Amino acid sequence: MSDAVSSRRGAKGDDGPASASRALGARIRALRQSRGMTLTQVAVQAELSHSFLSQVERGLERMSMTSLFRVAQALGTTQQALLTDDADAAPRGAGSFHVFRASEATPLDAGGSPMRGPARDHPRFVPMVMSGTFTDDLWWVHDEEEFVYVLQGRLVVVLDTDEFALEAGDAVYYQGGIRHRWRTEPGESVQVLTVKEGSAGAH
Repeated sequence: MSDAVSSRRGAKGDDGPASASRALGARIRALRQSRGMTLTQVAVQAELSHSFLSQVERGLERMSMTSLFRVAQALGTTQQALLTDDADAAPRGAGSFHVFRASEATPLDAGGSPMRGPARDHPRFVPMVMSGTFTDDLWWVHDEEEFVYVLQGRLVVVLDTDEFALEAGDAVYYQGGIRHRWRTEPGESVQVLTVKEGSAGAH
């Protein structure tokens, strides 16, 4: 997912956004094939066009977080697993680390802007920085616990029947299984840091 990653176990060379998109597309294709599903089956369940999903699998298109969520549901997995689980990655040794640079690539859009997800190789938690505008036309439900911190702007978070307006410096933490959605007011944008449990942190 990155074009310049430093770690004690070394980094593979890549070519920025194209490499990040190809890596995500390859994970989606591999999991789809292991599930015995066709492109059309996954596209229908994820409410995407067959041609768009084909482009995604080849690393030629970048998805939104909403589209990734729907693809993950169709495949019986999670967004963070698709973003970070590298089947070819060696087990993380004691003391391993990564340094992520501000210029690194992302295969996703969030709120109309690129989403940064500085985590890889089966992490215990997945931090993501999202910027832009959000609409509350989709309820999100996942098993992982989630922390949301507003860096800039204002974000309205709806947790089932409760609604909270968060300003810069405010945060919310909710357990898995709670349906939720976010929105920004018309003409406003926001930047948020979210942290979810990774696949290794599932309970």
